Amino acid sequence: MVNYRIIFKDLFLDIFWEVVYFPLWWYSHGLKKAALFCWQQVREGWRALALSILLINFLKPMYGQRGFSAYVLTTMVRVWQVCWRFTVMAAWLVIWSAVLSGWLALPIWTVWQLII
Repeated sequence: MVNYRIIFKDLFLDIFWEVVYFPLWWYSHGLKKAALFCWQQVREGWRALALSILLINFLKPMYGQRGFSAYVLTTMVRVWQVCWRFTVMAAWLVIWSAVLSGWLALPIWTVWQLII
């Protein structure tokens, strides 16, 4: 004898619950995981560019030389490095912000495309 209650539950109620729960998960737990992943990627970019080390040692002369020309040369080189690396970091931040924005917009865009 087939138990129709189990078939109804497995086929219809579970599928209905998954469809209803998906947007809740996407904008709660899924969004939290995506935001943490994007933040981790931004932090890894900061570490890869060594911006903390560069800023800590900004005014220390390179190669331990203490002359006036060493300070001028060090300052010019490090200003160039800081500008370039912050530009790369800003682009990296924009990329991961766009990924997170895409995560937020993807279900809405998908529903919009299904309606059209």
